[in-house]
Amino acid sequence: MTMREKILDAAEKRVRGGGFVAMSFRDLASDVGIKSASVHYHFPTKHDLGAALVARYAEQFSERLAEIDQSALRPALESYAALYANALVMNESICLCAIMGAEAIGLPESVNQGTKAFFDMNRAWLEALLQSHGADAPAEHASLIVAALEGGMIIASASNDRSLFDQVTGAAILCIVGKMTA
Repeated sequence: MTMREKILDAAEKRVRGGGFVAMSFRDLASDVGIKSASVHYHFPTKHDLGAALVARYAEQFSERLAEIDQSALRPALESYAALYANALVMNESICLCAIMGAEAIGLPESVNQGTKAFFDMNRAWLEALLQSHGADAPAEHASLIVAALEGGMIIASASNDRSLFDQVTGAAILCIVGKMTA
């Protein structure tokens, strides 16, 4: 693993656990055992680090999306929701782009563009899935699912109650699948 990857890993852990604004290069340097100037060598600015962090997260998420069997709608949606469930570690972390989206007002445009691209990718994947299974209004339902999962993570984390995420996830899937079977 390269030093750049170690820095990105440390940054992701810190951002997912406490937010982008709260993360400092000094903290990252301490986490990986280097001097702060060495973090700047790999990422000249915090904005550069944020953009690289979101791009890497989106790429990894995209790879996981490609592994989901889309032949049956409900299992595909459940597998998709599992990606979000895996990102939710109570009292430790939530989806990186949920944090970045929540902090969007104060973040640089390069980070916000990457976060938007992450959500666009998710909605496009879901829209294609829903459309392939004959859903009405697949774009709207795709947006509903992403919003429900991201919001469910935030509510569960704020409430320290994992069951809230599970409830929101189950309701969102039931809403979509139920409309298709009704």
